[in-house]
Amino acid sequence: MSVKPNSAMITHEQLQISSFKRNRVWMMTFADVFTALLTFFVLIMTISEMETIPPKRAYQKIMTGLHNEVRDIKHRDSLAWMLVENTYAKGIRITIDSELFATAPLFAPARADLNPRYFPYLNELSRVLDELKLDEINQRYERWVKMIEQAGFEMTFTMSVEGHTDAIPLASGARYRDNIELSTHRAFELMQYLQARVDLEPKVYSMAGYGSFHPITDNPNDAENRRIELYLVPQMVDPIPLLESEL
Repeated sequence: MSVKPNSAMITHEQLQISSFKRNRVWMMTFADVFTALLTFFVLIMTISEMETIPPKRAYQKIMTGLHNEVRDIKHRDSLAWMLVENTYAKGIRITIDSELFATAPLFAPARADLNPRYFPYLNELSRVLDELKLDEINQRYERWVKMIEQAGFEMTFTMSVEGHTDAIPLASGARYRDNIELSTHRAFELMQYLQARVDLEPKVYSMAGYGSFHPITDNPNDAENRRIELYLVPQMVDPIPLLESEL
């Protein structure tokens, strides 16, 4: 003989299931609302930060972003010889590891001609600079550039080449007058090399020679000090107001 199901018990179970479903829907709705409110709060905080961020902080964001770009390319292409440093004060410094120069210096003594042995390294450096599209830096970091411009500054970019020598005085009758002039010509040699391979306007480039004033070894006469350093320099410039006669 079959037993009929207890209709009261079925109704009670149905009520429990229905109640559970309603509570689950309510919990899901609450979770969605909470997530939306949290997202809105983060958005408001981000907008508030962007509106109040000082121009120097925006400049640091650009410097950090550019440094990360160069560093990422270095690691991606396994360019262990290329040293990259964010100096903040002078820009993103790129140099060739000085250990390479211990046996074969980049420059011969009292000479400004680049050692052909390092042309493959300089060609790789040129490729990295070209890939960075430095002429589009303001477009890539438009958000931060706008903050700088809203504060009354202008954003420009310079690629600076610095030349250095050892501390050995030049012989009488040498091609160059002193180490300062020699280091300047070394910077000029690299600048010309890069200009022929990197698609940037001539006004972007600058150079300087420091002679033997900034050695990187304990002995300033070491060959490693005959070197060049490259700086990628985003610049936050305060426009010079025009004189009344210029208006």
